[in-house]
Amino acid sequence: MKKYLFLCFAFLFTAPVWGDTVLTAECANSGRCSAGVENPVPTVDDLTLREQVGQTIMPRVLIGEQKAFKKAVLNGEVTGFFIKAKEGAVTQPKITAKNQARFIARQRKRLEKTIRDLNKWAAKSPHKIPLLLAVDYEGGTVTSPMFMGLKQMPSNMLLAASGDEKVVADMYAAQAKEILLSGANTALGPVTDVNSNPLNPIIQTRSFGDNSADVGRFSRVASQALENNGVPSFTKHFPGHGDTSSDSHYEQPVTALPAEELWQTHISAFQPAITAGGTGVLSAHVVYPALDNENTASFSAKILKGLLREKMGFKGIIATDGLDMGAVKGVGVEEIVRRAYGAGNNLLLLSGDIRDVKTARTYPCRAADYVEYTQLAAEPAVSAEFVRESAEKILQLKERLGLFQSRAVTTDTGFLAAAKQAAEAGVTLVRDGQNLLPLKDKKVCAVLFADGIFSLQLRAFTDTLSTYLPQVAAVYAPRTPGEADEQAARACMDGADVVLLGTSRTSVMDQKQYVLVQELFKQAEQHNQPAALVSLLNPYEIALYPQAKTVLALYGPTADTARVAAEILLGLRPAKGHLPIKLK
Repeated sequence: MKKYLFLCFAFLFTAPVWGDTVLTAECANSGRCSAGVENPVPTVDDLTLREQVGQTIMPRVLIGEQKAFKKAVLNGEVTGFFIKAKEGAVTQPKITAKNQARFIARQRKRLEKTIRDLNKWAAKSPHKIPLLLAVDYEGGTVTSPMFMGLKQMPSNMLLAASGDEKVVADMYAAQAKEILLSGANTALGPVTDVNSNPLNPIIQTRSFGDNSADVGRFSRVASQALENNGVPSFTKHFPGHGDTSSDSHYEQPVTALPAEELWQTHISAFQPAITAGGTGVLSAHVVYPALDNENTASFSAKILKGLLREKMGFKGIIATDGLDMGAVKGVGVEEIVRRAYGAGNNLLLLSGDIRDVKTARTYPCRAADYVEYTQLAAEPAVSAEFVRESAEKILQLKERLGLFQSRAVTTDTGFLAAAKQAAEAGVTLVRDGQNLLPLKDKKVCAVLFADGIFSLQLRAFTDTLSTYLPQVAAVYAPRTPGEADEQAARACMDGADVVLLGTSRTSVMDQKQYVLVQELFKQAEQHNQPAALVSLLNPYEIALYPQAKTVLALYGPTADTARVAAEILLGLRPAKGHLPIKLK
């Protein structure tokens, strides 16, 4: 380990320094052009072994922290980055309806600067190879795109609730154009997990549902829409993360299903996108004893080579999930590289602890040192030929995408129209056993529980109601309510004709929210007030409130789903969506 660290730092500080080159605006996103001059496309044989390793390494970079990886980019030690923001770590400013738009606009500027800097440095690297810049662009329980200044994506579960392939295709085509407009160029998606476990703490609305045939169908449509619009897709998390009861970000999940059930319920959902020619498959940090009782899927040759390559016929790029996640915690960089290559991964999402970027920035160099050293020692722990083949796949992808030339990018992405269409087709009236709808001439109290990043979207719900009803009182409470929120909710209900309770379960139901909502239902019953449940985020929470006779499911509070939900309550439009899951 010390030897690799020494070599890494020695290489880091003896790297050549290139003079400043001004990139034209046309080339800023591609990272390929220097003052409008394009460079020849290198072949894999033009690269040293170290540089070939670099074409297989994709670390995470947080927006605003790109300087930590400047040397790695200049030295050709990375193929690109998956870009993130400090979601959850953002405490200032407190995100409210008033400042949300300003906050997101500022984050967008940080995202674009991060991408410009990375591309500028790539244009000065030895072979001037452009970068793959990837994002997790999801909706529902995943809010990280909003923290990077991207438009809010509807959840896969909302799209599936429409039952319409065109809704899915239009939304993912718009997503592809938004990714390119930001300067990024790769999607780490779509999620192809079948959420068969209602208590799954990580997938939920990220999934298209709990039926493998429907998930496979919509995943294929989403993947093709991305690919057809110039963005490579990486279906994830193979062979399926939908039955887990723990989160691989923090610990090692195990899915102990029999092999036949794994295939029928989970693995088969990946086949349509694979058959349709999707670029990539991203492997899961999950152990499947029926397939390999020793290794997590991301480190399993039986699963990646035997099942994915040989049985399912996948010819594209296999990528690991993030190699800093809790499921692989405690494994050293060199051991991670050895195991990842050995299992058949072509692209390693090799990242360190988000809190220790000084160490994380050395990982690409340590990976190159490790492979180069083992080859020079004539005791290869990894195959130089496999590294070469992987680098060649990735170079071919970059050439196919046109990254070596400047690309025209449209500003008219169609995103807003696609998101509106998705909401109008997907918001679901689960039941109305008390014939509450439509609301007319009613005094309404709406108590809405949600994280601050959704505060602006919630206003679309109450503003729409206020346009048509004589009185609408609203309480916007955090997902974890306090005593003041409880007092405000109870005061709001006094004198109301109808009570609307908007709940937000994320990975688990917040206990304080759950207890308070139960009490508010009791209060409404005691005062003969009809009460409706508006499931803002995760429809699995609906089963926790059997007393709710009227229930709406939004699958994620976007401005469009909030507006459509209000219009359904008012009788202004029919509810077209259908639950893509079974409630238990």
